[in-house]
Amino acid sequence: MFQKGQDIIWKGSLWVVLLFFFSCSTSKPFQLTDVSPKYREYQGSDLDPHKTKDVVIPVTNNRKYDSFIEEAHRTIALLEFGENIALRADSKKTVGEAVDKEMQAAAYLEEDLPNVITRLPELIQTNQSLIDSTPNDFDGPTIGRVSRELGVILESLQQYSPKAIGIQNAIRNLRSDSNNYNQGRDIAEPETKTGTEDPILINNDTQTSKKPEKVTVKKEDSSNKISIKRLNRKSKVTGKATEQINELVKKEEDEVLSDEEKKDKEYTEQIRNGLVQVFRWEYYRKPKNLEKILATHPIPRVRSAAALALGRLKSGRVTLQSAIDKDGYQVRPAAYKALSDIGDKRSLSYFIAGTKAEDPEVIAVSFEGLGKTKDPAGRELILTQGIASEYVVIVSGALRGLAYHKLDADVEIFAKFLKSPEQEIKEAAIEALAIHGSRESLRILERVATEEPTLTLKAIDEISKNPSLSATFALIRLNESLTDEKFTKRIGEALLRRKAFGKYAIILVDDDYLRSEPNERSIPLSYIKNKEIGLIVSETKKEFAVRIGEDIVTDKYIQMKMESTLPGARSAFVTGWVFYPKIDIIEVKQLGSDGNSGKYSQLKKGKHKNLFNPIEEIKVPRKD
Repeated sequence: MFQKGQDIIWKGSLWVVLLFFFSCSTSKPFQLTDVSPKYREYQGSDLDPHKTKDVVIPVTNNRKYDSFIEEAHRTIALLEFGENIALRADSKKTVGEAVDKEMQAAAYLEEDLPNVITRLPELIQTNQSLIDSTPNDFDGPTIGRVSRELGVILESLQQYSPKAIGIQNAIRNLRSDSNNYNQGRDIAEPETKTGTEDPILINNDTQTSKKPEKVTVKKEDSSNKISIKRLNRKSKVTGKATEQINELVKKEEDEVLSDEEKKDKEYTEQIRNGLVQVFRWEYYRKPKNLEKILATHPIPRVRSAAALALGRLKSGRVTLQSAIDKDGYQVRPAAYKALSDIGDKRSLSYFIAGTKAEDPEVIAVSFEGLGKTKDPAGRELILTQGIASEYVVIVSGALRGLAYHKLDADVEIFAKFLKSPEQEIKEAAIEALAIHGSRESLRILERVATEEPTLTLKAIDEISKNPSLSATFALIRLNESLTDEKFTKRIGEALLRRKAFGKYAIILVDDDYLRSEPNERSIPLSYIKNKEIGLIVSETKKEFAVRIGEDIVTDKYIQMKMESTLPGARSAFVTGWVFYPKIDIIEVKQLGSDGNSGKYSQLKKGKHKNLFNPIEEIKVPRKD
């Protein structure tokens, strides 16, 4: 009995698991008859778009998603079916075959296609919004399954959206073409023979036989004869239905446009195609293809786009230098900008020559590229000519170029230009401080963020670009000092983007030291003061009693990594111990699996907030 009870329990558990599995991953096949029962006779035929593929749609058990997926599949199947009808009918008419079956299907399609085509833009928009909301409506493996299905549907809808009108016109033309109704009905002209004598009829009567009269058939008048035959087409139609429609539309447009307008249209189309190629090869990181466009494309605007793309890919230095030597004024600034983005020392002569150019934009990027080479002669040019220029754009480029040398003496120069009345120069000085990246530079940026609200977002963004731990400390300090939700939200996004997850300590006391061991009498490693930030490394397993003022407090020691305050220290950071009551622990934690949410917590105070929405507090029980 005990064994039977175990079997029953095991089978019941297996049934629950299977039921759960099927409820989470149900799906159903999709056929042409699911579009409409009137297409039943075409299901499985050569016209059926599902004949050579099995379409299975998932069932999410969410009415909003399921109804959209079914409607989208009906729309795609109907457009595929219509395209097959148009192509098959055109192919048959080319060789003179009858198109009766296609004509009948076209009659059904002529009724259904207008509503489907009208709904296409709305379906695409709904599809995109559902893709964005999938992580909020599903969890676990279901998110990937639903997202994958919506992605496939979106690709198909976008593929057929530009062709839908063409398919509808092809179906309409198939129905309206009178030649389709006359195929197979040619009547051969009957042969008419000349009259012949009838045989002599023998009369059994006693009367003498008479010779019958000679009967002749009169020849018909050719003017009254009816002849039905297929007329030869004026031009033979070949190719796909969509291509024919596009050619017809293009032909109609060409008939309306003047010669000048045709040239403008062709030039615009050539630019568009060229820019598409540039974006494509940049996306696939194919610098050789971009170099070919830069060297051979006939339109300067496309060559300029190719040059800028090479700069973003940090490639094609030789081709860019050749463009500077041989190309025109429209391409040369883009090539100089690309060389500046690359910042190769081998381009030093071009940067020096660029500082003497007539175009201020070329001069500005040349000074910036000159700084990236870190050449001493280039730094001298920046100090004597670049930052002394009367052009704002040149001063801005020179400041950024000077920052790449990363010399401590230059920090004062950047701080000086922060007081400039020109907004562009102020922003360039902020960028230069972030590029410099020293502790002093980051402290100046923190001060700008807290004291000048018009530059706060710019300072936060530039600090975020610095990948160092010091920049992370600066962002956390700003998050503690700034109260505007707009700024704290931007800081939270920056912390998530740089994946600065972990526990940090903020110092709560003045005039204390980071110790080499968890002991108040151990060697001090670095001076610490109020509001300093450190990264928590570990903590002691046992607690210690420490006198703080008149009280004796028992707690653990926390090991943390902080910026060193000792002059002449070998490393910018130092690791040591501090007593837990002297700090407040802040935790930056990622929530969920999508990477788009996070939590910022102060463990002692029990304060928790969403990094993307500071107003909405996350209620998490405090851990003592």
